[in-house]
Amino acid sequence: MSHQSVWLRRYSKLIVLATLGLIFLGALVKSFEVGLSVPDWPTTYGYQMFAFPWSDMVGGIFYEHSHRMVATLVGALTVGLTLWLVFLEKRKNVKRLGFSALILVIAQGLLGGLTVMFFLPAIISMIHGITAQTFFLIVIMIAYALSKEFQQKQKVNQKYIGVVLFLFISVYIQLILGAWMRHTESGLAIYDFPKVVGQWLPIFNSSTVEKVNEWRFDMDLVDVELYQLWIHYFHRLCAFIIFVLTIKLGYHYFEDRQSTPRNISLNVLLIIVAVIMQLLLGMYAIWTIKEPILTSLHVVNGATVMGLSFLLLLRTSNTTFLEN
Repeated sequence: MSHQSVWLRRYSKLIVLATLGLIFLGALVKSFEVGLSVPDWPTTYGYQMFAFPWSDMVGGIFYEHSHRMVATLVGALTVGLTLWLVFLEKRKNVKRLGFSALILVIAQGLLGGLTVMFFLPAIISMIHGITAQTFFLIVIMIAYALSKEFQQKQKVNQKYIGVVLFLFISVYIQLILGAWMRHTESGLAIYDFPKVVGQWLPIFNSSTVEKVNEWRFDMDLVDVELYQLWIHYFHRLCAFIIFVLTIKLGYHYFEDRQSTPRNISLNVLLIIVAVIMQLLLGMYAIWTIKEPILTSLHVVNGATVMGLSFLLLLRTSNTTFLEN
């Protein structure tokens, strides 16, 4: 492997980590509800972004402006990755992934600007979040295609493919539901756990909505509607499905762990740990009435679960298209 290839491999991994950090900063912006603390775009209070005075980065401005600067950095890194792939990489499909990442990161920047210009509409904010998660998957795929592991063509047990595929799809859907829940202010539409508005088997009707809104009034929160309870409840149901699939994945692993390659073993164990953490963070987000740091960790850990599931899917499935 050439010296340039080694640095390209490291560079691709850096973008994966930077993207995860950016997702966390975006989660903080939403959790602290400071998305409009900087009311103009692409400038910041009339300043060119990087000329904005550090002394003025206080309160909500700190979170929103930091998010913008890191997003710009990730965008610049992606331009560099795309150019590097164009001139160094011989595989056409990997080059196409580079262009896909570039298109997504540009779209992501424009969507971020639109959320400010149109005062945080839920649909644009949702697409902004989903695009970020999809970009994360693309850069993971690029990093995997450039890795020594991929080049060594390690053989792995194919029995994982079915459960891993369903797990990944479920996590991706769950992140869409999570974005829908966050941006429609449905995160506390159901305010208790493990019960649902005081019931083990919930019945969602006008009386249930009234009970929720009585609690929200005491908490100085705006009223919700019936559809918001359903959004929240679907998010919980999907979390249960992911938990069951994770148990099944763990069963497959422990059934044959002696013959499982080390990288697959570590990947599976990290998924199990991350899913457990995600469930705990989700519970505490409710019990603490969406404490911003915990809620943001819940978001970024969800992205981590998705990334780990996707990586395991790449490791256990046919990825010959990355060879061409």
